[in-house]
Formats: sequence, C-alpha cells, structure tokens
Amino acid sequence: MRHITGVLWLPRATMAEIVRHPAFVTTWIVVVSVVAVCGGALLSTRVGRQALIDERVRVVEALGGRVDDAAYAALQADPPTLVYLTSGGRLLLTPPVTLLVALGLVVLAASSGARVRYIVALAIAVHATVVLAVQQVVATPLHYLRESLTSPTNIAGLLPMLEEGSWPARLLGSVDVFGLWWMWVLAVGLAAATGTPARRYFWKLLVVYVGIAAIVATVFAVLGGSV
Repeated sequence: MRHITGVLWLPRATMAEIVRHPAFVTTWIVVVSVVAVCGGALLSTRVGRQALIDERVRVVEALGGRVDDAAYAALQADPPTLVYLTSGGRLLLTPPVTLLVALGLVVLAASSGARVRYIVALAIAVHATVVLAVQQVVATPLHYLRESLTSPTNIAGLLPMLEEGSWPARLLGSVDVFGLWWMWVLAVGLAAATGTPARRYFWKLLVVYVGIAAIVATVFAVLGGSV
C-alpha cells in the first residue's frame, strides 16, 4: 500500500524505490480489483447496462453504421459487457496493454541509449496504472449520474465550446487528464531507471499518445462522414 499511495503523492521517490526493488504483484492485484469492483458496481445497475448499449450504438453510428430495431433488441437482451473495458480509457488498465506498455518502456529507454530490464519496466508500468485506477474511482459515480460510459475527464468534456462530432472534439475526447498524469508517472519511472530527465520521456510518450488519439479521431471522422 505504501507504493500505491507513494505513486500518487511522492512519485519520484517511490519510483526510485520501485526501480531498486521491482516488486509489483500486490499493486497489480489491487489495481485489477479496484477496476473489477467499479465495473461490477456500475454494470449491476439498470443505468450501467443501458450505458453499455448506448455506448455500442454511439460507436457504431460514429463509424457510419446503423443499429436497427432487431440489433437493438439483441443488445438489450445481452448487453455487450466488453464495451465497458474498451470505453472511457479502461483499455489502458487491462493486463495485456500493461505488458505491452512495459515493452514500450524498454524500447523507449533503448532509444536514448539506456538499458532497462523488462521486469523493472513492468514494475513501472503496473505502478503507473494506480493513477488510472483512481480515475475509475472518480469516474464510476459520474458514469452513473451522466448515464454514459465516456470518460468524464477527457479534454473535450472540459471544453464545451467544441462542436460535437468535429475532428477536434474527437481528438480531445481521446485525450484524458488522467491519461496525461499516467504518462508523467511512466516518465518519472523511466527517469529513475535511466538517470535521464523525466520531461524527455514525457514528451516522447505524449507524441505517441496524441498520435494514436489523432488516428482514432481521423478514422471516426472519415467513416462517420465528418470530413
């Protein structure tokens, strides 16, 4: 628990200790448990199950598709639970993505001439997801109140002047405040492992993050007929 709270309040000192002693199993169990409890609590409600259906319909229509009455009835009969994990930034919390992020950290360190063992990179990646778990604790009651699975902390949601469905709105809708925090913690961890300033890694991670968001926004805009 000390490392979990430390990531939030004292990330530099905590990551330095994690790099020296790369243990992560307990933290990973806590993070996955928090996500499971948040998801279970929300999806056990009528509002949560309807939000699953609405999110699936939103994505299909945004990609230029259409959900007819028969398809909608099928969704009501069997709400697509997987939609929960692929919406609101929760995909970043899944174990396969965490494993891939750790591999990416190894590659990123190597690009600057440093060598980071995969076990160290995985410990950094797992502890950084503590930030994303906090996001779920904050977002879950807001999902219920807003009756939506989209992240309430994405940048587009904080800028209501953006035209809904526009490319800028789609782009900033894929960039989350907690996602930026998560990347900073990853950068701090890499800095502790390599002795390189965290800001150098943060900007590289930001380019990748925003680049992926731009690709997603463009795909939705093109298929949805917004461009």
